[in-house]
Amino acid sequence: FPSYLRVCFPQDSRIRLLSSGQGLCYTDFMDEIAFFKAIQAGSLSGAYLLHGDEEYSKERALRQCERLVSDAAQDMNLQRLKAPSADAVIAAAETLPFFDRLRVVVVTEMTADEETRLAPYAAKAPDSTLLLLVRRGAAAKTGTLYKTLDAANRVVEFPRCDTGRAVAFLGKRAKEFGVLLDRPAAMHLVDVAGVDMATLENALLKLAAYVGPGCAVTREAIAVCVTPNPEYTVFQMLDRFLAGDLKTGLSMLQTALQSGEQSAMQLASFFEGRMKQMLTAKQLLLARQPEQAVVKQLGGSPYAAKKTVAAAKTCSLSRLRTAVLAFSGVDAAVKTGAKKDTDALLLAIYRSFSKEAAAGQTADV
Repeated sequence: FPSYLRVCFPQDSRIRLLSSGQGLCYTDFMDEIAFFKAIQAGSLSGAYLLHGDEEYSKERALRQCERLVSDAAQDMNLQRLKAPSADAVIAAAETLPFFDRLRVVVVTEMTADEETRLAPYAAKAPDSTLLLLVRRGAAAKTGTLYKTLDAANRVVEFPRCDTGRAVAFLGKRAKEFGVLLDRPAAMHLVDVAGVDMATLENALLKLAAYVGPGCAVTREAIAVCVTPNPEYTVFQMLDRFLAGDLKTGLSMLQTALQSGEQSAMQLASFFEGRMKQMLTAKQLLLARQPEQAVVKQLGGSPYAAKKTVAAAKTCSLSRLRTAVLAFSGVDAAVKTGAKKDTDALLLAIYRSFSKEAAAGQTADV
């Protein structure tokens, strides 16, 4: 759009072209943040499709929506339907609220066929009902219900949490729990526990109980209270192997295998994938791509991408290619019966990270 149109509308708004060709239509853009604000304002009514990979935020939004119904009228004005027919949803939505402003209907696990049948009604659901159509994970944007409600700005996506959102979430929850959490500690907690918001909240609850009200969450407290996610654990192991510290790396490997957290085949698959990512990163770096651009191209977890790029800088192309071949051969060695899974994994580690492998470094580092 030309600049004179852009300045007329806020950045968090949506400009739509009317299907009738009458011109431009302005509506507030209903994203996750706007949806939570609308809940607080009590301005929601009609039908909404809630979807996305961040299940914690989605569940939190549902709980807040359910609290829009007064406690005294919960039995009459709050209805949950699992895998219902379109007719059942319509009947529930058409029921008037009992001595309250709003009736809330929550629908889950609806089939695609029933969603298609419901779509024409969902577009004109009454203001006396808040009809929440909930999808686990991300919804297909080609579906009839999705397209119908999206045209009315009634689709709300809860995208997978990233590092920035996770740190902000932890900062807010730390205040609510009455503990101090500075940004470096929050980022370290995300590195250790991952970006799943439910996992982070549980970890922060443990930390708050451990350090006590008004006290600071430290890296030492995190080490005591928080079980590292598998990705963090394996990255620590990989760091030791790449540094030439096979003794410590193998000790960590033995602990992981004995704990049952990861099988030998799972670890082999992880190492294979990580070495392939490192090889890609190395090729991009040698092509003079900026580090930040390489991190972005690798995608996935920012923590994992940054660690991958940093590790790639320390290895040669020839060493990385050798490692990829070594770990990709583990599966075949086990399936053909040539080696047991642990023995095949250990051989791949030796071929990739031993002093002999390090001696194969070339001038492209």
